[in-house]
Amino acid sequence: MTNNPPSTQTAPNSSRWKLPLLGIELNNPRYWIEVIGIAIAYFGSSWIIANTIPRLYGPSPVWPGAGFNVGLLLAFGRSRWLGVFLGILFFNLHKNWLTVLIPALGASIGSTIGTLITVSLILRFTRTTYPFHQVRHVVVFSLCSLFSGTIFQTITGTGIYILTKRYEGDFLKDYFLPWWIGDSIGVLIFASIVLTWLRSHRDNKIKSWLNWEVVIAISSLILVAYFSFYESQPIEYLLLPPLLWSAFRFGAKITTLLIMIVSMTASIATASKFGVFYKAIGKGDSLSLLQIFMGVIALTTMITIAIVEENRIANLNLQRANADLEQRVLERTSALRQSEANALELASKAESANQAKSAFIANMSHELRSPLNAVLGFSQMMMRAKNLATEHYESASIINRSGDYLLTLINNILDLSKIEAGKTTLNLQTFDLKHLLDDIEDMFHLRAINAGLNLFFECDSNVPHCIYTDEIKLRQVLINLIGNALKFTKHGSVLIHVTNVNTPINESKDIQDPSNPKLILNFSVSDTGVGIAAEELSELFVSFSQAQAGREKQEGTGLGLAISRRFVQLMGGEISVTSELGKGSTFQFQIHAQQGKELVSDPTEKRRALAIAPDQPNYKILVVDDKPVNCQLLVKLLTPMGFEVQEASNGQEAIVIWDQWEPHLIWMDMRMPVMDGYEATKYIKSTVKGNATAVIALTASVLEEEKAIVLSVGCDDFIRKPFREQIIFDTLAKHLGVKYIYENIQHHKHEADFPSEILLNSENLKVMPDSWIMQLYRSSLEADKNIVINLIGQIPENETFLVRSLTKLARNYQFEKLIDLTEPLLSKHIE
Repeated sequence: MTNNPPSTQTAPNSSRWKLPLLGIELNNPRYWIEVIGIAIAYFGSSWIIANTIPRLYGPSPVWPGAGFNVGLLLAFGRSRWLGVFLGILFFNLHKNWLTVLIPALGASIGSTIGTLITVSLILRFTRTTYPFHQVRHVVVFSLCSLFSGTIFQTITGTGIYILTKRYEGDFLKDYFLPWWIGDSIGVLIFASIVLTWLRSHRDNKIKSWLNWEVVIAISSLILVAYFSFYESQPIEYLLLPPLLWSAFRFGAKITTLLIMIVSMTASIATASKFGVFYKAIGKGDSLSLLQIFMGVIALTTMITIAIVEENRIANLNLQRANADLEQRVLERTSALRQSEANALELASKAESANQAKSAFIANMSHELRSPLNAVLGFSQMMMRAKNLATEHYESASIINRSGDYLLTLINNILDLSKIEAGKTTLNLQTFDLKHLLDDIEDMFHLRAINAGLNLFFECDSNVPHCIYTDEIKLRQVLINLIGNALKFTKHGSVLIHVTNVNTPINESKDIQDPSNPKLILNFSVSDTGVGIAAEELSELFVSFSQAQAGREKQEGTGLGLAISRRFVQLMGGEISVTSELGKGSTFQFQIHAQQGKELVSDPTEKRRALAIAPDQPNYKILVVDDKPVNCQLLVKLLTPMGFEVQEASNGQEAIVIWDQWEPHLIWMDMRMPVMDGYEATKYIKSTVKGNATAVIALTASVLEEEKAIVLSVGCDDFIRKPFREQIIFDTLAKHLGVKYIYENIQHHKHEADFPSEILLNSENLKVMPDSWIMQLYRSSLEADKNIVINLIGQIPENETFLVRSLTKLARNYQFEKLIDLTEPLLSKHIE
């Protein structure tokens, strides 16, 4: 497939000629066929939408014509712009030819220019007419669809509405934003389907539409769509798994068609006063939520299609490399038998192949973490917005948590690679063990409740609060074991018990500090689940191996237990399991640690920075990255805080800006064209002026040796992508001494941040009937934890604070506080 638009590849014909500047080919029949085709596509799709979706919200939630225009111009060439103009003009005139002639001409001109802007920017930054082969191209296509020509054509269209006085109500909320987003969503969905059906030649072939995969995928879509868009059940995002399945198995053509069908079904149902979007909230917010839903499924699925294509190309390259390597080995077999020199040559080639494999893994990780940096970074920025609706805040939180989960999967693969290469080491630090257990308990609490399970955390009194070992690896082991226990337990409970084993530790352990007491901590995770057969126990900790229950679930990678065992061994212990089919399992492990010094909590640790505190210098920050999305993320994060920020796309530009502007700190990406971050940092740090500038390496590389290399060339610190916004602010404070204004934690909207024993009082219990309060009182007197937990399960779902506060008291066996809360409300009954 060529990267040039087809319009530039005309057959030699001396009789054809073009109008200067306009690109109109008067004597080219194919040109006019394509122009008429574009006009008909716009007119037909717009007519169908106008007559299919009732106008409840003003502008349509999605405008396919905008997508057809962009997709067909990318496919046929920008010189076919006349078709865009004619299609829009005829649609605007087809009802009232004379009365709307001037407004129709204005709208047609504005929309045509906007479409050309969008198409030109996509071609300029992707240099291809099919921008779905790489994740980077999909991101560029999405940004151009949202923030380029669609804004221009919306301004033109709404401007004509203002001039002709054809609107009522809030102009920005009811007209401009829905119009703009509707055009943008139209481009995302319908330009994609046009390009995939006209340009994609390497799609997966469906052998039979009765194939079980096809039937299950389409049945899942129909079932979820029915419950979401007709029965108004809030499960609309369950449509994503079958769409992603389709992207992996059926290819781009079928997947984009399914996205279009789902989006149009949601739009028609909502406009017809059906479904979750119409029922959940008011009609204005309903339109925004519907448009966000269509944008999320379209963008997520197209990125998945690009990832599949990138993986296919990478696999082809790897297969070619393997085939080439095998051929070379065969060609040199006879020579290797005759000479030791040839044997050394073969060993050298094998080492090169191993290095190539390591480089391939590192590069793939880099490419995966780079888009994740944008996903996590921008979702965090959305969550910082003060005027964001609760529903949109929750959507951004879902995106953020999903990105975190994807990052965890990537890190698991890398952890296994490091373990196999013997490069995994301990990162020792002092941390609060009780706080770690509380965090993990909060993480799994809701999942346990939804599954109808009891989740208990018990910690012996002789276990110290602060210990000195590897917190990250201990957290990962506990998460793996507890997650498995909840996954394979249908009824009953999961118990996590921590004890301090008073046994001497071998004096040769290198984690010891003679000034701190030595500990052996025992952790056990017990469940009442399906259990594991005795013959499967020996293979349980082997990489990519799963027990029968895991294979039946058809989920998981089989890496969790293998990684957990290696982490436990690094911490000086061993992991074991006892299990009985049908009764449950118990995983137990011990680690060597030391008692740590009590940590002094930082009052700003859990508070979000809002702005730079007054009476400080005007800090100048330079962001250097060859990917505009990464630059944009840091600019949007730092500029509202009060920093002065400039950008550079490579090391050479960075040196010029640094020399002229003299920034206080530089965020330096290390992999860039023209001049990379290593050379730029060396040059800056080789000067007297450069020693006064802090240079922080910001890279997606996961190699441990990368940090040593980066620091050796002069960088002052090292941060990996994707990063959390708090790390950025803390690093600026560390190297520049920046002080911030923090939010008032007492006014934070999330009740989970408050200590329940401080805020909870008897008044909170009045939402429940007297009989319930009496049962809670009697159960607390009897210290019956199970009955208390069951009573808490009867509290309405919207009383989140009450549920979490009472659950925490019950889990910690604080029945005296429960009695104190209920007695004032039952005094008349007790008398």
